[in-house]
Amino acid sequence: MHILMVSLDFLPTVGGITAHVYELSLALMKNGCKVSVITRTTKETSKPYENIDGIDVYRVNLRFFGATYGWQINRFIQAKLPQIKPDIIHIHGMRPLEFYTIPSIPLVYTNHTSGYLKRIQKGGYRIALLQRLFKKPALFLAPSKELLEVPFEFKAKKVYIPNGVISEKLKRNEEARVKIRAELGLKSNDILAIVTRRLVQKNGVKYLSLATQYIQNPHLKLLIIGDGEEFDEIKTNLERYFKDRFFMLGAKKHHEIIDYYSASDLSILPSLMEATSISGLEAMGASLPLIGTKVGGIPELIKEGINGYLCEAKNPHDLADKIDTLLAQDFKTMGKNSLEIVTKDFDWDIIAKATLREYRGLL
Repeated sequence: MHILMVSLDFLPTVGGITAHVYELSLALMKNGCKVSVITRTTKETSKPYENIDGIDVYRVNLRFFGATYGWQINRFIQAKLPQIKPDIIHIHGMRPLEFYTIPSIPLVYTNHTSGYLKRIQKGGYRIALLQRLFKKPALFLAPSKELLEVPFEFKAKKVYIPNGVISEKLKRNEEARVKIRAELGLKSNDILAIVTRRLVQKNGVKYLSLATQYIQNPHLKLLIIGDGEEFDEIKTNLERYFKDRFFMLGAKKHHEIIDYYSASDLSILPSLMEATSISGLEAMGASLPLIGTKVGGIPELIKEGINGYLCEAKNPHDLADKIDTLLAQDFKTMGKNSLEIVTKDFDWDIIAKATLREYRGLL
């Protein structure tokens, strides 16, 4: 089976959709599929074609402005079809769906983004637009149950398939732990909480920065990896409420982040909107317990009191209370539970097999 993935986000860009498309593609290839990807050029690469780990990657140079991107990428798909000859086209994200008109090949769509939830909340003409778009796929996938909730009927089969992780890549590295903690100047009894998030409104890190004023445990330190529009506001809050107890390292590439999980003791997901959080899964793969909000796919990851605790979104008091509650427990055992859960339910090979079953159903 030859799958054509279409996604504006792909390597070398970092982020949840990029990671999803890349890892799913690799896992599908291990299960006997051929995979090609159509994506856009970036500042880092303008190559029209390259092979990345066995994936044929074709890049379109998108010009003008965002509203025309869907039209441009679909012209590019049409031009490449005779060369690629896919059995299935799998679109990730709404933009490529807007101008899609290829009735001869089964279409799969994954509803990834919080942008969808924002459109639903705003309502009005946006609902009519979604109705038009969602008529196109034969199969509608979502990495959280929340993203399957559509306020109107359409013909596509709807299936929840979560994001995944390769836990072997995230196995705890004690050598890296010692090295990084020394570089950060941490003491042996310091507890390090890691947050790997873009610092934008939907990821809720601002509320974590406000929660630090209520945290009781004196040994907790906070490590934030990510950049975004709220960076300065978050830093100001932490300087005020958590002075000399935090590190903000800015954005880092995915492979650079991995060892920081080993240096950490827990992970915090303070999101306002989320699918199955890939950063949460990665933290679990590194044997970390989680604190997360009760939104999107986060409750699918956290078994209350087993591998972490859930808190209310936008609630600094509750977030601080849950952090202190976790730190009063045997959080190392909870981290081991995280690894067991992610290995059993969220390995990319399991995700690929579930996706492949749905592909076969279309054919």
